[in-house]
This record gives sequence, structure tokens and C-alpha cells, in this order.
Amino acid sequence: MNQRLINDIIQWDVKNWARLIEIWRTIIEDKELKNALALGEREGGLSLWLALNNKNVTCTDYRDFKNVPLELHSKHKVEDKVNYSQEDATNLSFENDSYDIVIFKSMLGALGTNTKQKQALKEAYRVLKPGGYLLFAENLKASRLHQFARKKFISWGENWHYPSLDEIQEQCSDFESFEYETHGLLSPFGRSENQRKTLSLLDHTFRYITPESWRYILFGIAQK
Repeated sequence: MNQRLINDIIQWDVKNWARLIEIWRTIIEDKELKNALALGEREGGLSLWLALNNKNVTCTDYRDFKNVPLELHSKHKVEDKVNYSQEDATNLSFENDSYDIVIFKSMLGALGTNTKQKQALKEAYRVLKPGGYLLFAENLKASRLHQFARKKFISWGENWHYPSLDEIQEQCSDFESFEYETHGLLSPFGRSENQRKTLSLLDHTFRYITPESWRYILFGIAQK
């Protein structure tokens, strides 16, 4: 996969978040898993990846879509594989057991409370077929430095609820299995994508000498 395509799929702190491509690749490339629901797709990157792997994709977001995901999908000539729906992740309009894959990136925090995050994962569980997969990459609570920086420098930081590892594990308790990896420490402090790329190289080293609870990204695989 070339770097331009990876950039279109991931879009921010690409070096760290692009880990999801390797972690989820086997599931995404499974030809038996045909129908996919992508949540929180304001930019449309994960829907693009799914469509390029010949999934029938329902691309959703809480707000009405602007042109960004439509233009991205048209650019890569996958618009025939994608349909769009405005959806609340805590109250999906789809029938039970509808999808082989439910996927999202950096969405739970925007729901604002642990209660709403639990409800969103219950909805994901409900619409998945038996044996289906929930694939998600999420911003974690991380270290005290991360928590301070979000409150100090991010205008919407106090409105997000960044879940802890314990909260994520409890939220996924309905699933038959749940596996995860964590990544990223310094990269979100970069002011540009080039800075974040450089810091991500240090993150790879620090991953082996810092507590898991300090890292800011979780990549999860939950199976119904």
C-alpha cells in the first residue's frame, strides 16, 4: 500500500495510527466478511479502506455528511461500494445481526461519557452477525501529561471522555473475545505531521520501557 493511500485512510499522526492496517489486515482482507458498517466517518478514511477490499460499506456519521468523504471515495473510484447514512452510534437504525464488521477510529471520546460509550458498543454488538468483528482504534486517557495538555491546549478536550484501559475492557465485556494493542506516547505533541512522524520513531522505542497506561492509542479487535 503506497504512502499517499495510507495518508488518505489514516489522516492524522499517520505513523502511529497506521498500525491498525497491519493489526486488522487479516480480518479486512477476509473475503467471507462482506458487509461493513463504519461509524464516525466524518473524513471517510476507514470506509475507503473497506471499499478497496471489496466490502459493501455503510459509511455513517452523527452529523450530516459534507463533501469530504464523498470526494475521497470518488477520488479512489470506490463510490459504488459505499452508501451513506446519518446515524447516532448509541442508537443505530439497523437491524440486529446485519454486519460482518463494525469499525471506527477516534469516536468514543466524542460521546462524552462512559455511559454513552458503553451504549455505542452495545449497539455495535447488536448489529454484528454472530462471529462478526468490531475493529476500533481509540484515544485513551493516557498519562497525566496527556490529560493536562488536552485541558490546556485543546478547545474541546474537556468535553471528551478519554476512556481508560479498564473502561474499554469493561465496555467490551459482552463480546466473546477481546484483544488489543496500545501505541503512541510523544507523537500527539507534534505541531505538524512531520513533527508527529519524527516523534513516532521515539514512541516505538519508548513502547518497551513505559507503562501501557501512558500510551494514547488502543487498537481493539472484539468478536461477537
